[in-house]
Amino acid sequence: MTMGFTREQSIRALENTDNDITRAIDWIFSHADDDVEPAPAAAVPNANGNKPPVPDHNCRDGPGAYRLRAFISHMGTSTACGHYVCHILKDDKWVIYNDEKVALSEKPPKDLGYLYLYERVGN
Repeated sequence: MTMGFTREQSIRALENTDNDITRAIDWIFSHADDDVEPAPAAAVPNANGNKPPVPDHNCRDGPGAYRLRAFISHMGTSTACGHYVCHILKDDKWVIYNDEKVALSEKPPKDLGYLYLYERVGN
């Protein structure tokens, strides 16, 4: 999972934060406008001092099939007004989580989501 960060940003952030992932994410956000040079070929050691394995780009794990499990959407007239809610598929029924209110959602607004969470199914 990349979270949208480049490999170079991730390595530079880990180098500048003693490999602390939480601090590295903060570092990336506070250095978003920095020009990042490509990282050196050698990988950054992990917390145990070991270098992570080189990924095998020839690895094939089959054609994925996915099912929507949850999504987050915004309720309100604009981004300056309103709040976010979450719909989760539970026991094949959609449930809306809106602050302390939890209820069945008969027609969840799947087309209005900001963030979608999928589960891989099958091979």
